[in-house]
Amino acid sequence: MTTRLRLAGAPGAFAILILLVLLLPGCGRRGAPVAPHVVGPAAVQSLQAEPRGTAILLTWTRPSRNQDGSPLTDLLEFRLSRAVTAPTPSDGATRPVFVPLATVRADRPDNAAVQGTAYAYRDETVTSGLTYRYQVQVVNRRGETGPPSGEATVDLVPAPAPPVALRATGRNGVVELEWQAPASADQVGGAVVRGYNVYRALPPAAYGAQPVNGRPLPETQFRDIGVANDVRYTYVVRSVGVNRPPWRESADSEEVSVVPQDYVAPAPPRGLKAIPDRGVVALTWDANAESDLLGYLVYRRELPQLVAVRLTEAPVSGTTFTDRTPKPAATYAYTVTAVDRSSHRNESAPSAEVEVVLP
Repeated sequence: MTTRLRLAGAPGAFAILILLVLLLPGCGRRGAPVAPHVVGPAAVQSLQAEPRGTAILLTWTRPSRNQDGSPLTDLLEFRLSRAVTAPTPSDGATRPVFVPLATVRADRPDNAAVQGTAYAYRDETVTSGLTYRYQVQVVNRRGETGPPSGEATVDLVPAPAPPVALRATGRNGVVELEWQAPASADQVGGAVVRGYNVYRALPPAAYGAQPVNGRPLPETQFRDIGVANDVRYTYVVRSVGVNRPPWRESADSEEVSVVPQDYVAPAPPRGLKAIPDRGVVALTWDANAESDLLGYLVYRRELPQLVAVRLTEAPVSGTTFTDRTPKPAATYAYTVTAVDRSSHRNESAPSAEVEVVLP
């Protein structure tokens, strides 16, 4: 009896199982297959281009992240592209056409120099008188390409001649520079000089990459206030041949050396008063306003003598002094001078004299 019931029920159970199998594919959402999310390298943020002789030097730093912020661990290469246009200001109406220039391997490239994460590529296939624009893209080992970097632009014009007759004068906290324009700037066909850049160094250090002035100077003079007294500086000036960075610069002018020094004395102290009292004379005066003031020197002259004697061996910092060495019944004339902190210890002219008679 039991065997018959199982045999009889088996076809029904099998039919239910088949129905469930047929219904399963219809469960859930239907739609096109979704492609996996692809994250490419981030763009280079530091592309720079500058003229170097008859070539253009491109420099950039390899990115360390992908576009989603994850670490970039499979960098393969950099693809450089270039657009060449006439040397006219871009109005944005016409986009330059970029074409492939070179591929630089990320590791041990044979066409670029590498120092740490910094790369340098020299474009030798350029012609003076044109404008060159560059971009770079990063490619990983899966062939995924990052977005283009920002453009780096160079107006490749002939380098002008350097300035001549550079002179430097050191004063109190300032260096004044003067020079002359190169003779070729006035000649037909000579490279145009649109300004000048000033470079300063502390020997034996080399000149930095950036000039002291923020933008090229239209005049042949410059006042450098970023210096300290009693320090030796060297300067060179370069002519500039373009109106926008990177500046197309000449070679260095002749180098000059200068030491700014303070030769300016303080003003004479004012308001001197002298009060005699039982073998002493108390002196007071008004304070000077100079920021580099060191102190004051006190002088005494016994009448009718003409020469004053200094009473203070070193400058006193305050505005009071007590003379404890006067003679009874003598007549004295006192003066005070101010002294600054410069290496020359500049001393002011004397204050107005004040006479006292001892009892």
